[in-house]
Amino acid sequence: MDNIYIIKNRLNEALHLRGITAADLSRMTGINKSSLSRYLSGESIPRSLAIGKMAEALHVNPAWVLGYDVPMENGTPFVKLEIDKLSPDNQQRLFAYYEGLLASQGENNGNT
Repeated sequence: MDNIYIIKNRLNEALHLRGITAADLSRMTGINKSSLSRYLSGESIPRSLAIGKMAEALHVNPAWVLGYDVPMENGTPFVKLEIDKLSPDNQQRLFAYYEGLLASQGENNGNT
């Protein structure tokens, strides 16, 4: 498959998985909407700087965007990215719940 189609498909896949629109990506990266539209439709290949900006905004590995056989994720687990979307109060609730689960697991492991 041609690189332009690999890049197009992977960018669109990352947008879909992250729940980000092209307009959101444009705002996040500073890449104008018309250029971004050409990348997402496979009309043109983004330069490496644009690939880096998009990969960073989408939290994916730039090499993955380019079609290399590497993990999609770029070091930051996706669940962390989702947690970051929560309000500070809800993040605290989630962490308290998680600590409770860990404590419960420790108690259960001690009783076996």
